[in-house]
Amino acid sequence: MILVVYGTTGELIKLAPVLNRLRQRGHAYLSATTAQQVEQIPPLLQQLELPAPDLWLGRGAGGRDLRTNSDVPRWLATVLTRFVRHGRGLRHGLRAGPGKPLVLVHGDTMTTVLGASMGRALRTGVAHIEGGLRSYDWRNPFPEELNRRAASRLARIHYAPGSWAASNLKSGTIVDTGSNTIRDSLQMVPADFAPPVNVPDEPYGVVSIHRYELLGDRDLLAHTLDVLEAQARRMPLLFVDHPVTAAAIDKHGLASSATNLRRIPRLTFFPFIALLRGSEFLFTDSGGSQEECYYLDHPALIHRMKTERREGLGENVVLSKFDFDVVRDFLSDPSKHRRTGGLPDTSPSDAIVADLVERGFV
Repeated sequence: MILVVYGTTGELIKLAPVLNRLRQRGHAYLSATTAQQVEQIPPLLQQLELPAPDLWLGRGAGGRDLRTNSDVPRWLATVLTRFVRHGRGLRHGLRAGPGKPLVLVHGDTMTTVLGASMGRALRTGVAHIEGGLRSYDWRNPFPEELNRRAASRLARIHYAPGSWAASNLKSGTIVDTGSNTIRDSLQMVPADFAPPVNVPDEPYGVVSIHRYELLGDRDLLAHTLDVLEAQARRMPLLFVDHPVTAAAIDKHGLASSATNLRRIPRLTFFPFIALLRGSEFLFTDSGGSQEECYYLDHPALIHRMKTERREGLGENVVLSKFDFDVVRDFLSDPSKHRRTGGLPDTSPSDAIVADLVERGFV
């Protein structure tokens, strides 16, 4: 029996096509969540047509999403306490169900490492989806690069989203899935899905920034907002108000630097992708959105120093490295950035499920 451990919407979105395929083919699995993003997970499960988790190992920070480092210790203590309390039941359930026991984790979050560690404690195999991505700089992105390295050490099966990621792995069983499962997740979003916000009649861009290395640096954030304000005078920019982003803007006293940006609430997966599809470009610091834009063939500016992902670089994706000449050049004509290569024919989620079946885990 497989135990799937997740804690964030990013993990859940990329796991969804794998979990849906398992269910459609009659393969049972157990699921547990650490609920790092406890507010966002329930509506996303409904949107993705996935069942509620079998076990809630955490509930965020007092019932809300983790937002600051100070939220982590109590959340972590809760997760570990509940894991110890339910460990015997999990161990029995994994061995009583069909197939060999396995813990399946995804990505590069705190939950990725916790889930892999739980697999070791339960004495099962550990499989890591999206294994092998590397920036080779532990500071960028932090702590994701360290989380990935730790997960690679704990896992015995690595599902790498392409040959470059596979080449970064040196031990265990390495399975090249050809591409990232987000490719299959995007196909779940109906083509006619309408975002629940007012979309401009004229061409518009989307801005989604939320990483600490940007938000924690007042001067860098101020310069970024100034450049975006200038762009917003030329075309509408829909600015996603992530709670951490809004808090950082207020904390740094930069609200007056965002007066021309059309601030919209944080959206779940389907509405965000619908909004993105209708836009001219995405300005973001999200590695996950880099992948989404690559598979959608959508121009994207990734506003961060380094990325552990290769999708789209030199094609439809531009990495700013916080160089504002690069930012301005991108914004001057986003349409010139398009994907030049084709995509593999096979579904990465199909490849993962087929491998799980072949190895006797379901």
